[in-house]
Amino acid sequence: MKSKWPLRRRGIATVMGMGLALAGAGAAQAAGFETLSASGANVLKTCNPTNSSGVTTCKVTSLPGESGFDLVASRSAPIIINGVSVGTQLEKVWRHCTDKKLFIFGVRVQMNANQWDETGAAFNVNDVLRQVRTDKGVEVAYFAGSPAATKLLKVAGRTFSGLNEYDTAKPPRNNAWVDFRIDANAAEASGPSSPNSPWLLTKTRAPEGYSLQDFALRLLNSENEDVDQNSIYALGYQPVCTSEACAPEEEEEDDD
Repeated sequence: MKSKWPLRRRGIATVMGMGLALAGAGAAQAAGFETLSASGANVLKTCNPTNSSGVTTCKVTSLPGESGFDLVASRSAPIIINGVSVGTQLEKVWRHCTDKKLFIFGVRVQMNANQWDETGAAFNVNDVLRQVRTDKGVEVAYFAGSPAATKLLKVAGRTFSGLNEYDTAKPPRNNAWVDFRIDANAAEASGPSSPNSPWLLTKTRAPEGYSLQDFALRLLNSENEDVDQNSIYALGYQPVCTSEACAPEEEEEDDD
């Protein structure tokens, strides 16, 4: 829309227009948190599958991605498989300054090239999955971090099924989990490596607070379809759930 300033004030209007344009460009660089669907067939939200610098969906440019949050927890732990440390898991939790039931959970993996099985290949993390409450909405974002991840967040959705774990076009829905599809590997055999994942951010309500739980996180290595897939369940932060309303639904067994 063109400005309707009088001619004698056109110079002021031009300066203001330039300021608004710059503000708009800044906003485009950080699209921010995206809401994940909790129903329907479209489980996955596309973020940046091609690692393009021009794609800003799900992107934030600092931690925790929004103002008004205080850091309330932070930890790091080795990622162990077959008794070998294959990387480090970093976690942070932020709580809103005034809305004490609103949290942002962040996780990042930093992988190394240690040999953990007979193939000699580095452990590749294709998906990071986090447990959440089924009765609360979820928004996600990613931050490239420092050192910056060179491979970013591809897609995210409320599902327990990661790369190559489903045969259909779309994964089955599971609102008890958030899946972040990434590609973190310190020694990628088929292309450039990205030992650091981005920070993977989950914003959700946790009315009963948060706690460390044994199966809060799942790290999935499933890049190769024709070999056994490997996953690691890890201690991590998750929203507390003490009622049936927020607990994971039990899967129904098929009758023979």
